Amino acid sequence: MEVVGSGQKAAEAGAVEALSVPGGRSFVGVELAAHHCVAEGTGRGWVVVEPPEDSVRSLSRPDRRSLLVAADPHGDEPRYYVSDGRRFAGRAVRSTGPQLVPTAHLLDDLTVGIIWAIANTDLALLGDDAQLDRYQGRLAHYEGRPASAATLSEVPDLNAVSRQWLGSRFCSRHIMRHWERLTAAPLFWTREQRGEDAVSWLIWSHKFEYLRRTSRRGGTRRGFCIPAHEVLSSPQYERVLLLLAMALMEAFAIRVELSAEPQLGEIEGFVLADDVIVANWLRAPGLWYVDAGAPPSRWSTYREITGHLAAESVATQSTAAGRLEALAGYLNISWGWFRKRCQELALLGVDGFAHPRSRLLSTSGLNTAIRYVAYLDRLETTQGETLARR
Repeated sequence: MEVVGSGQKAAEAGAVEALSVPGGRSFVGVELAAHHCVAEGTGRGWVVVEPPEDSVRSLSRPDRRSLLVAADPHGDEPRYYVSDGRRFAGRAVRSTGPQLVPTAHLLDDLTVGIIWAIANTDLALLGDDAQLDRYQGRLAHYEGRPASAATLSEVPDLNAVSRQWLGSRFCSRHIMRHWERLTAAPLFWTREQRGEDAVSWLIWSHKFEYLRRTSRRGGTRRGFCIPAHEVLSSPQYERVLLLLAMALMEAFAIRVELSAEPQLGEIEGFVLADDVIVANWLRAPGLWYVDAGAPPSRWSTYREITGHLAAESVATQSTAAGRLEALAGYLNISWGWFRKRCQELALLGVDGFAHPRSRLLSTSGLNTAIRYVAYLDRLETTQGETLARR
């Protein structure tokens, strides 16, 4: 993220600038109002700020998303801390005078990634809220079919993120409709390769509930294919989101396995056990393709992938901590920094600096993943499942 306009003004108390949140492959980008102030003091875990009264009024405007950006000039280099504008304004109105901003809200790749994900997704889904409700009704006739493929032409008015949400919801419901066909521990093959893809696990409400339900069967595995070129071309804040999504899987006692083989990246999403369910929506030519079964040639492909992951996964460690540390290394993320930042955010959660407004979004997945990483040393598998169910 970068401030648009005068960098000099951005450092001045009371300055209001446009904060440009970049887009992505589906994200279109967002502009936030950034209200700048200088910390007047620091304490253990907090900086003290007192923004001007007119800034507080402006932060509470319901027609735009805003951030309070507090600069702490002390130390070798200035540091910046952020708070969600409306939430900060609400506290300031209830309690006038100096306000506290947590130092856990440090502006870095973790907080930037979370703001980037929530701001872009929120904008997209809120913009299509009425149309999404209408199209769900129009597409309901697909629900009873064991196999179906919906085309993009059936939802011509929806933006890319809304189309993905609709496809994801249908695929998760399809899997749950046929879930009892699987009696053995399943492998889920997933197509997320970048942080933008993984955002769905972290903030889409239906995905969190889907994880909760499917994780109740022990021994579940989830396979990813992330080639090295995707890692190299992704900014760090995106890779941090991808690692958080993997931590969320492990929090539900789902073992994460990862292949770096590029040719596997085009294999459709599936669930394989003693039977197979096909469900594909991400990077697909249509809204979705689903099937309750598959031809023998695809069964063979799915079994090969299962065996490949078991033998060649980037993360072969026997513990969740070991696997996540190995995954962090592959994604070129400092495991020590990632653990420390999750520990700092664990008690507060993320809502104080990035709170979704859409009814279709939640921070449950983000907060669960962060807490799981923070308390990983103390969590056994059953404790991780309990944490994920809060």
